[in-house]
Amino acid sequence: MTRIQALAAAVLIGGLVTLTGCSTSIETPQSTSTVEEGGTRPRDLSASCNLGEKWDSGKMLKVARYDDPAVDATLLAEYGPSIANGSCSDAAIIKWQELRRETGESDEICRITWYDDYFSAVTYPIGCAVPVMVVTDASR
Repeated sequence: MTRIQALAAAVLIGGLVTLTGCSTSIETPQSTSTVEEGGTRPRDLSASCNLGEKWDSGKMLKVARYDDPAVDATLLAEYGPSIANGSCSDAAIIKWQELRRETGESDEICRITWYDDYFSAVTYPIGCAVPVMVVTDASR
């Protein structure tokens, strides 16, 4: 091994040690059983999806089921009357919207997008994320 190769190996190893020693984990564990300061974070981040379907025996068809979301009531005024829990998948939201359209009901829904500010240790809502079905003739 030449002197230049040894120096390059030492610099590479030193850089890796520095990077791994100074890195911080972005996914720090947070308590999921309490509401963040300000009362805006969901009470239970692991709450199951509050959207689904049920059988309506009066109409004799499947209809969309909506349960109360696991968010503070103040968010309903800001983001609308229909809020999906964070655990609802895109497919579950799209299926719920399709069922609502079939029965002539509004399909508006909001899945709140949260921002975790690690510098100030505050989590707050920044908007809505709603999946949209896109079908094209392009190859995959």
